[in-house]
Amino acid sequence: MTTGKLLAAALSLMISVTASVYSFGGSALHGSGLIAVADSAGADNPYNKQDDKIVEYDGKKWVQPASWNEPRIDPRDYTGGVMLFLDKIGLEPEYARGKVQRVYFSAVGIQEPVNMVRFHMFYDTRLKVKVNSDGKPVTNGNVFKDFTTDSVMVEEGQIEYYAYSDTAVSGKGSIFTVDFIVPENAGPGEVYPFGIEFVEDKVGPDLFINKAQDEAGKIQMTYVFTKGLHSGYIRTNGEKPKPLPMFGDPTGDGKVDSKDATFVLVEYALRSTNADVEPLPPEIEAAADVNRDGLVDARDASAILRYYSYVSTGGTDTIEAFLQPQEK
Repeated sequence: MTTGKLLAAALSLMISVTASVYSFGGSALHGSGLIAVADSAGADNPYNKQDDKIVEYDGKKWVQPASWNEPRIDPRDYTGGVMLFLDKIGLEPEYARGKVQRVYFSAVGIQEPVNMVRFHMFYDTRLKVKVNSDGKPVTNGNVFKDFTTDSVMVEEGQIEYYAYSDTAVSGKGSIFTVDFIVPENAGPGEVYPFGIEFVEDKVGPDLFINKAQDEAGKIQMTYVFTKGLHSGYIRTNGEKPKPLPMFGDPTGDGKVDSKDATFVLVEYALRSTNADVEPLPPEIEAAADVNRDGLVDARDASAILRYYSYVSTGGTDTIEAFLQPQEK
């Protein structure tokens, strides 16, 4: 039997086993017998804000099947110590730029048998995935080494992984690895987050359970998708440089408003009465001198206030465009 047909048969069996618990809208396979992925394309990617912040796993996305609620399964009832986690890596920028960094998705403390696994991994799209020699976005690890497995790039920023076997496993080890290419322009203090998020689509739910779906297996799966997953990141060491204050915003809070006018007036008053005042840093002086006459004075404060009044009443021009007529 070909690999494609084997994968198709395995996923079809997986769907039929779980159909009594989950309601599926379809079971079409992607391509020639591979994972069905189209239904999760366009899913929200919380790891792609590109704001250099660490993103924690959101266990609130877990949707427990209605049939598990009589009585409701509570993850607090789980007494094991299962934890599934992605690497947290710190690198010097010069050793990170343009380089391939291998990231491990690992498990410890799997106590209940596991036959069926389906995960969706999301990542910051500034990272690029280097596919393996089989053209796959992930390489299977030793936890599910004897399983039928597959992985597909759903879209940039999202990978789907699937594993199935009649023989259950428990224990610890690597579930899979991903090779990420760090951006060539990676600077100090940048964070590229990634993590697993629970997805349920027309193909079915993400899974981490045994075929029998007994009480112990359900409790372990509920715990994994609510509390047991831990996100990771690649972070470049050092402090991220502070952005230069924008024109008209010497306070540097990202807005041109009355606070900036007050800042300019205070500076002007200090300079007018005390010759020993330290000069402003060049970048702040450039932001405050909106009429570009080489002075930070009351005329700049007045111009900033005029612009603030303008945007407060619905104006949409930039401060440069707004002040241009007054500069002629």
